[in-house]
Amino acid sequence: MAMTVAELAKAVGGVVVGDGTKVVESCNTLMEATAEQVSLLHNAKYARELDTTRAGCVIVAPGTVKGGGEAGLTLIEAKNAYYAWQQTMVMLHGQRRHESVGISQQAAIHPTAKLGKNVSVHPFAVIGENVEIGDATTVYSHVTLQRGVKIGKETVLYPSVTVYEECVIGDRCLINAGTVIGSDGFSYAQEGGVHHKMPQRGNVRIEDDVEIGCNAVVERAALGSTVVGRGTKIGNLVVVGHNCRIGQGNLLISQVGIAGSTNTGKYVVMAGQAGVNGHLDIPDFVKVGAQAGVMTNPEPNAEIVGTPAMAATEVKRIFLNTLRLPELAKRVKELEKKLGEKPEARSQKPEENSKLETRNSR
Repeated sequence: MAMTVAELAKAVGGVVVGDGTKVVESCNTLMEATAEQVSLLHNAKYARELDTTRAGCVIVAPGTVKGGGEAGLTLIEAKNAYYAWQQTMVMLHGQRRHESVGISQQAAIHPTAKLGKNVSVHPFAVIGENVEIGDATTVYSHVTLQRGVKIGKETVLYPSVTVYEECVIGDRCLINAGTVIGSDGFSYAQEGGVHHKMPQRGNVRIEDDVEIGCNAVVERAALGSTVVGRGTKIGNLVVVGHNCRIGQGNLLISQVGIAGSTNTGKYVVMAGQAGVNGHLDIPDFVKVGAQAGVMTNPEPNAEIVGTPAMAATEVKRIFLNTLRLPELAKRVKELEKKLGEKPEARSQKPEENSKLETRNSR
């Protein structure tokens, strides 16, 4: 698809600075773009590349670049530049298409399974007893859907996805390769040094418009359902424990681990490798920093980092003071020297120190 810069700016809600009559056809990076392509400046550290880019147009936030038109560089200024870029990518390139291949003769499909209209099932997929699949859903090779699984409309299951029995996946979901939905939760009762497995009789319910990355795991509930809320996006290698309830619009970035029976509110963000203790309630709009260890319930809208996780402002203060420790240790030694006290004195004669402290307190 080709369009003028002016047409593109109108479509994404931006303002043209420079020549709006230029025609653009596709997207590329600042370094590699040509005169027929659109690029993005989203991070200030790449601003120097504006001096050498050959892009026909660059999407930026308002006020980011001074005199863009005068310098011969055509810009689209958009309030949310990254969202404008996403819209541009969709208009000029579109999302990945999934070819309609029908039902492969090499797939194993139980006679009781119900498949909707225009469903694609690739070779070597396994579809079990009483499985239901909605219209226009794509099931790639080596996917396994066990007994009683329900899949909604226009959902895509990439190769080697496994969905255990009785789990439910909504409409327009995307589950990437190697992910497991509905495996047993990690739950044991100990007696006499032996770990006795707790039955996991619940399921997983994934609501509409959820995307899950590669090799992630969402464990089934012991009772009831583990739930992933509408519009949530989960990265690669994430583990969601049994009986968790993940709220609407969450972002769980790669390698996040959430222990069982934890609930999250709306639009919670957890950065890479964050770990969350079990049986917690994470309120709406909380942001958890990378590698944070969440041990207790945070406040709504909080930004927490570190292990144990605490308010980001507090952690920054502690870190800055930690950097001063060598200086503080040096000052303590100097003060001890001025007072005529050897550093070892207090630890070598605790009884004398105790008497001295008693006399001083009087």
